[in-house]
Amino acid sequence: MASATVLMTLMNLEIGGAETHTVLLARHMKEMGYRVLIASAGGVYEDLLAGQGIRHYQLPLDKSGFGSLYRSVWALQRIIKEEKVSLIHAHARIPAFAASFVSSFTGVKMLTTAHAVFATGFPKGYLSRWGEATIAVSEDVKNHLINAFGLPEKNIVLIPNGIDADHFRPGQSGTDDIRATITDDNDKMVIVYVSRLDRPLASVATNLIRACGDFAGILPVKLVIAGDGVCYGDVAAEAKKVNDKTGTEIVRLLGARTDINLLLDAADLAAGVSRVALEAMACGKNVILAGGEGFGGLMKETDLPMFEKDNFTGRQFDKLATVEDFQQAIKEFAGLPEAEKKQRGYAFRQHVIDHYSSLYMARETAKVYEKLIGN
Repeated sequence: MASATVLMTLMNLEIGGAETHTVLLARHMKEMGYRVLIASAGGVYEDLLAGQGIRHYQLPLDKSGFGSLYRSVWALQRIIKEEKVSLIHAHARIPAFAASFVSSFTGVKMLTTAHAVFATGFPKGYLSRWGEATIAVSEDVKNHLINAFGLPEKNIVLIPNGIDADHFRPGQSGTDDIRATITDDNDKMVIVYVSRLDRPLASVATNLIRACGDFAGILPVKLVIAGDGVCYGDVAAEAKKVNDKTGTEIVRLLGARTDINLLLDAADLAAGVSRVALEAMACGKNVILAGGEGFGGLMKETDLPMFEKDNFTGRQFDKLATVEDFQQAIKEFAGLPEAEKKQRGYAFRQHVIDHYSSLYMARETAKVYEKLIGN
């Protein structure tokens, strides 16, 4: 399959789980001999792709309006013809909808990766297209595809998220410099939260900000938030309010970053879900599982089988983190003996290595590619 050209489509290349997943998968597929192209609305990962020799086409695949969809479909047809694409791999609902038309027009087969539990109501349910095969990143996503969308089980392949444990690891070169830019006080507990700052994720960030602000004068905490989105201004306003009230910089917003590996390695405690949680675990960090779909609290080794069921999103708990939830989780972490913190971090990293290898993810995905292209 070394000569096969795969076109991956996604909404954008900003900070996010599906985006990071696709960029990593593209790199591994190129290393395995595939020719990989990516189409999206662009973002912070464009330079990284260019450095890896992966061509990116900028298309309005983050917009569902008729004009944007028409332009995307027309452009994708041209790319497939000019680049002699063998397979389309879509990574979000709008890109899959556009790709489904192109697949029917050109005869090039298409598959999708379902990174989350998609809504089924109108019009989003109508926009859902899955192709000849669908990759589900967790068991609950697979069950949702079967029960809510009626996909045949034989068309679904379960392949967990893959994490590059060489890129996300403890003791990286450059971590000390990052830590020094965050705080000059080694006694402060550095909490790193990584997320898109859209709704409802922004409310999670603001609750974490308020929780950290309430520790002023009680527990030395420094909260660092990496991410961008339509609610960035709201989150920044809440951070300013807390910093002004306490008279010190308790919260710092960094915007969109691509050095997440160093930021997580510089943390004492990480907060986030899904890929962020797994990346933090790979860095040997303790994690508060909190995001836009649910809150799982401070993770323990015994919780791992439970969290795996919903791809470390916390959606099985059906509640978003409150200020009090964050305060309790931070207090719980602060009260742990240092030896226990380190033991949890070691166990978390080993779990990622054993069960969430990015090479395993890529090899299993390649099997799906080979089956579709060969048919």
